[in-house]
Amino acid sequence: MKIIILVAAAFLSVQAFSQSNLKGKITDQNNQTVIGATVQIKEIGNSTITDVSGDYLLSNINGGTYSVRIEMLGYQTKVKSFTFDGTSSIVYNVTLSDDMSRLDEVVISASRHSEYLSEIPASVTVVGQAKLQDFAKSTSNISEILEFTVPGLAMSSGTFSNWGQTLRGRSLLVMVDGIPQSSPLRNGQLGIKSITPNDISRVEVIKGATSIFGNGGNGGFINYITKKPNSFKKIEGSTNVWGTSNLAETKDALGFGVYQSFQGNLDKFSYYISGSYEETGNKYDAKGVPLLPTYGFDNSKIYSALGKIDYQLSENQKITLGGNFYKSVQNSPFIPVAAKVEVFNKEGDYTITAGYGKKGTIVGEKANGSILGNGQLTYNLNNIFSETTDFQTDLYYQNTENIFFYSDKFENGGQSVINAEKYGLRPNFITKLSDNKAADITLTYGVDLLRDKTNQGLLDGRLWVPNIEMTSWAPYAQSTLKFNEKWVVKTGLRYDDINMDIVDYSTLPYSAKSDGNFTPSVDVQGGKLNFNNLAFNFGVRYIEHQEFIPYISYSQGFSIADLGSVLRSATASNINDIQLEAAVTKNYEFGFLSRFSNLKLEAVGYYSTSSLGTGIVFVDELNTFQPSKQPQRIYGAEVAVDYFTPNDKWQFGTSYSYVEGTKYNVGDENNLSYLGGDVISAPKLTVYANWKPIPKVSTSIRVTNSGDRERFDPFLNAKTNNYEFRHTEFPVSGYTLVNLSLAYQLEPNLSVSLAINNLLNEYYLPARSQWASPLKTFTGAGEGANAKVSLQYNF
Repeated sequence: MKIIILVAAAFLSVQAFSQSNLKGKITDQNNQTVIGATVQIKEIGNSTITDVSGDYLLSNINGGTYSVRIEMLGYQTKVKSFTFDGTSSIVYNVTLSDDMSRLDEVVISASRHSEYLSEIPASVTVVGQAKLQDFAKSTSNISEILEFTVPGLAMSSGTFSNWGQTLRGRSLLVMVDGIPQSSPLRNGQLGIKSITPNDISRVEVIKGATSIFGNGGNGGFINYITKKPNSFKKIEGSTNVWGTSNLAETKDALGFGVYQSFQGNLDKFSYYISGSYEETGNKYDAKGVPLLPTYGFDNSKIYSALGKIDYQLSENQKITLGGNFYKSVQNSPFIPVAAKVEVFNKEGDYTITAGYGKKGTIVGEKANGSILGNGQLTYNLNNIFSETTDFQTDLYYQNTENIFFYSDKFENGGQSVINAEKYGLRPNFITKLSDNKAADITLTYGVDLLRDKTNQGLLDGRLWVPNIEMTSWAPYAQSTLKFNEKWVVKTGLRYDDINMDIVDYSTLPYSAKSDGNFTPSVDVQGGKLNFNNLAFNFGVRYIEHQEFIPYISYSQGFSIADLGSVLRSATASNINDIQLEAAVTKNYEFGFLSRFSNLKLEAVGYYSTSSLGTGIVFVDELNTFQPSKQPQRIYGAEVAVDYFTPNDKWQFGTSYSYVEGTKYNVGDENNLSYLGGDVISAPKLTVYANWKPIPKVSTSIRVTNSGDRERFDPFLNAKTNNYEFRHTEFPVSGYTLVNLSLAYQLEPNLSVSLAINNLLNEYYLPARSQWASPLKTFTGAGEGANAKVSLQYNF
């Protein structure tokens, strides 16, 4: 009898401790990772969500037959029954189909872990893979795509530079997979166009001051999340070829491009590699005149590459090695002819004659452009500390070389180049303190370590911005509390400690207005600088009813004005006398998201203050740039509506963005004046209509309107006795652009498309060309009607 009891006890013990696992990967129809999908077995109350690689693991499953349910807002739910024997593991890989009626997405960047957009108490725009592919039929310029898709982002400059393309009137931080692309030491304003859309899986834009990523994001940040290995095959890929041309004038205007990607899965290894090459021809305005080549897109060669390798060390460990490269080189046969600006009277009547390109060469000028390289090694360890915590750390390297156009603003002329090199380490923990309907508490914490070396010199060897070496560390903690499936409360802290070492240097004589009036050279003694700041954020969102999901939030931002621009314009003989200060921004906002069966409505209003200006300003009296010392107040609103018909044949949408800002001298808060166009953009309206009459055909028409912003009065220049507008404080007149695209699915794996941009061939000056016109060298017309034809093959 004792033996029988012992055998029975042993059998029951084995039954008690022998349990099955369910694991797999979840992707969408484009083989892209689905992050944050819920996998659950309701019968036993077991659930989990997919990680940043789309992987999931459900453990401790007793023997029996259960229904596995996979849900993700924006995708159709899948339910499948499995019989578990209580001992072995089952692998279940799933491809989810789009469900336009759900209209929600998962965001990583807002808190450094996956969460639903509708549960984040902040304004977030996500541009997904499908939308990026649709827009890429029209353009390979990511800044133009974001101009249309991101409410609150200023209009594109129409050039390679994103100077003035602010976010809610504030500077923004651009990242690729979380790696900063611009440097606070010398921001060349080229960060937005640092990657090709073909290499991007999704773009996450977090708007408003934020403490989650620190220095440089007073207006928010853009995070390009690149494609990852998602294939279940050994090899598959995509080929895309295209041709472009200006239609207003076709002489030497033809361009072409090719993109190729491969991905696959080899047991524990998976890989994704891609490369592209593009050449552009001449670019013309609507009148057939060559565009101003300064920061231009004409006659450019663009190279890009992306590579990632994943290795699954174990069920809960993975290591990823990746990197991307982007290079754009312009070698134009045109030389710039500066714009002409005339102000006739004190009432501010004026004319602008746009600058343009004329055939010719500048002796000694070299090709200009940007070279960016990122490398990243990431380690993931999930379900540690009693399966409560996930850990991720990455080591990254970034190198930038930006070669600018020839400029007569230097004595004897010259071309400048920014060199920047970064190393970073970012360990990050995500801990579930509790996980139930009454209270779901998640804590995200870690530290950012960064070393940045930057300078700016001329190609002939003269040094313009001295060698600056920055080291910084920033511990942070963010918590998310979800109560009774009704309320989400987020709070966070981040402490930035930044130390800089600056060598002795001499400023270069410089004439900002190209009028021959050069500033004198100044010998400046270098030294060490330190900046530190504690930033806080808090937000609440009510999530019980999807028809009305309101939120309120308060957040702080921290940034150092473009340090290099300040140092190169120094008038003091010691950096300690330049009186450099960091700008702290406080952002208040209220908004709501409403989701109905086929409709999504989002609206937000915000108010932002800063103790100092968050950039630099040109001082006419000193003929130089200085850090802005005037406190700022910025306010605005955004609204976006998207509607999908039940059969998904029609999609309609519109968005409107309005922002305004004022400044004042310290101690004189009632004497307000408007902020310039480099900070505050004109109102922006977008409208789109997509039509899919049959499964193989899709069409899209998009309208973008930049409104008027006429806030400024001219002043009488005592030296010339002429009326002038101050730098960036120039009126902006509105314009409207219409783009059309058509696509046809020849075969399941083969499609062709045609897009015509500026369909009506409107002659216009981009907003930046107008408010920057006092400098004359950046004022060119926008491109006239132009076309792109594409062919895409998947295998």
